[in-house]
Amino acid sequence: MRYKGIIFILCALLCASCTKSTHLESFLSDSTVRLEIDGEPVFIFSPATCQLSYNEQRKEFRAMTDTMLDYFCVTLSAIPAGEGKKATAAIAWSTPGGERSRNDVTLEAKRIKGDVIWLCDDSRHTAVVVTVLK
Repeated sequence: MRYKGIIFILCALLCASCTKSTHLESFLSDSTVRLEIDGEPVFIFSPATCQLSYNEQRKEFRAMTDTMLDYFCVTLSAIPAGEGKKATAAIAWSTPGGERSRNDVTLEAKRIKGDVIWLCDDSRHTAVVVTVLK
C-alpha cells in the first residue's frame, strides 16, 4: 500500500512537468495574430474568415471568426513600449467545451515590429501575437 502512494506521487510530479510550452524561435518568426496555450495554437487569425478589433482605452485586443463562435480576447494593463517590457493580462478564448480564461498573467514583449507585438509569459505556457489597429 505504501508503494502505491509513492508511485502516485511520482506520477503526479512527472505529469506536472509534462505541460508543453511555446517554442520561442518559431513563435517569433511568424507575425500571424494568434493565441497559443501550453504550446498549442488555440486560435490562428485568417484574413478570409476572421476579424480583428482593438480598443485603445481598454487596451483590449480581439480576434474572432466571422461567425464569432471562435475567438480570443486579451486585455493588457499597459501596451508594452518596447521589447522586454511587461504587462499583466486577462485572456479569454473559446473552446468546443465553452470559454476558458487565464487572469493575472504577466506577459513580456518578446518582439515588436511596427504594430505587431509578440507577448509571452516566462514559462512560455501563454503566448499571443496581437496587432495594434489605428
